[in-house]
Amino acid sequence: MLSTSANSLSLNFASNTGVQSDSKQVRKFLQFQLGKTEKSHKSVIQGDIALLDAEIVTEVITISPEDILPVPQMFYCVLGIYGWRSEMLWIVDLENLLGYPPPLDNNQTSRELLVMVIQVQGQSIGLVVSGIDNLIEHDLSKFKSSSTEIFSEDVLPFLHGYFTSAENDIIMLIDAEEILNFFSIKTEFNYSQ
Repeated sequence: MLSTSANSLSLNFASNTGVQSDSKQVRKFLQFQLGKTEKSHKSVIQGDIALLDAEIVTEVITISPEDILPVPQMFYCVLGIYGWRSEMLWIVDLENLLGYPPPLDNNQTSRELLVMVIQVQGQSIGLVVSGIDNLIEHDLSKFKSSSTEIFSEDVLPFLHGYFTSAENDIIMLIDAEEILNFFSIKTEFNYSQ
């Protein structure tokens, strides 16, 4: 499970707070897609499957790109800030951060963006993704560590590890704290409002 202290967020697989049955530790995650694109109106290229701990996802919203205020000289994957619940929320293109190529459709400014609002250590950030599947449960005993043989250098720093599905698909577990840490060391990215 994800546990928080004053300065850290970490996976704790030895915890007894999850639902248990027959030595299984089950945890809820929000499953979403990265890199999913539409080639035409009839065909879709399926992307990768990723997870975030459900406890840190505050809500999922759709926003128009016109409602995002761009910030000059910002880091490449930061789209800007958005007014959310009387706060300024940084909006980050998660796929761009993780090194996914831009969508084939060049008319992306006209579509609404799907944003997962996450909160870690009192800080909120909006992560733009291709699609959201649903809440699912995974047995933490089947969790595997990240590996350079499986994941690219762009993705690896932002992973806790991964699970595999019954069809042997890789399901990445995104490390939200590392995403926040990545931006906190960038002098141009400031979380204080």
